[in-house]
Amino acid sequence: GTMIAASASEELSNNMEEYVSQASSVHGQLPLLVFLAAVMGLGKGGVPGFATVATAVTVATAPPSISGGLGYAVALQVPILTVIDISAAWIHSDELDWPTVWLLLPLSFVGMALGQCIDERLSDTHARLAVGTLLLVILTLRTWRKVASTLFPSLVRKIPIKSVKRKFSFQEDEHGDELLQGGYHDVERQTSPDASSMKDGSSSKAPSFANATKQQQNFRNPSSISLPTLGWAAIVGIIGGASTMLTNSMGPILNVYLLSIRKLPPPAYIGTRAVFFCIMNLFGKLPMRVASGTLGMPMLPLVAGLGAVATVGVLCAKPIMMSISEPTFVKLELSVVAFAGLKLCWMGLDTQ
Repeated sequence: GTMIAASASEELSNNMEEYVSQASSVHGQLPLLVFLAAVMGLGKGGVPGFATVATAVTVATAPPSISGGLGYAVALQVPILTVIDISAAWIHSDELDWPTVWLLLPLSFVGMALGQCIDERLSDTHARLAVGTLLLVILTLRTWRKVASTLFPSLVRKIPIKSVKRKFSFQEDEHGDELLQGGYHDVERQTSPDASSMKDGSSSKAPSFANATKQQQNFRNPSSISLPTLGWAAIVGIIGGASTMLTNSMGPILNVYLLSIRKLPPPAYIGTRAVFFCIMNLFGKLPMRVASGTLGMPMLPLVAGLGAVATVGVLCAKPIMMSISEPTFVKLELSVVAFAGLKLCWMGLDTQ
């Protein structure tokens, strides 16, 4: 038994060294890995959609000639993502919503334990279909009213705007939909041209979030968490934790919670998400990858180089994100979430 274990360990070590050799070669996976790190940095740093593209590209970095190559390719991304999350959290450190992080973490670990149990009884195809369906259901419950008001404005009752204090209270209306006034909408009124400028023929333009952030902070307290938000946190934390074990797709579910339920402004959304996944990686995925033998010291130089490239991507992402208006940013991010849910469902149905 000892000899078999030693032989398996030696094989893993040899395979890892062979993977690192190919991944570090200009004629191997290195150019694609550098591109992937830059795109991942941009995506996690705040450019909508880029992180999803990077996740899809990860599979292409696995050398087919190496046994277990996909495992090494996926494991390599974990420390790089941790570096990205640390960078993004540092850049947006003044915007972090720590109560949300501490609320979701224990619930997510419960979900991870539940997902581990379910994973033993559920096939990959059924897992993708289940997670994709749940993701689309959560997204629909949180956005149906806005979508309907956009497509059929005459058929949807307008939510009355009463006071700034009420707008930021996270109360729910009779339809169970949290009131999304305030924040950007109030800033838009404050920064929009006055009547005289409109008469001159100038058109009002949605302000970028760079101009709105400080004014929003005067009204909105991201540390206030209501009972309805706690209920959604339990659903998202447990389902998201299970999803990360089943299909590695907690990101889209967390995005719905932060943007549509907590209604965090983009900088706070980016930073809070980064801190959350950084802690999850440091205390969850990194130890698991090291214990499985797919992540080790030979990968350290490669991780350092790609991590530096990814950090540059995060730094470049901030000015891009700040130039996008908040409504556009939220729509793009939630569109990516819908795409991720549909893709998971398609993968689950396509292989039935």
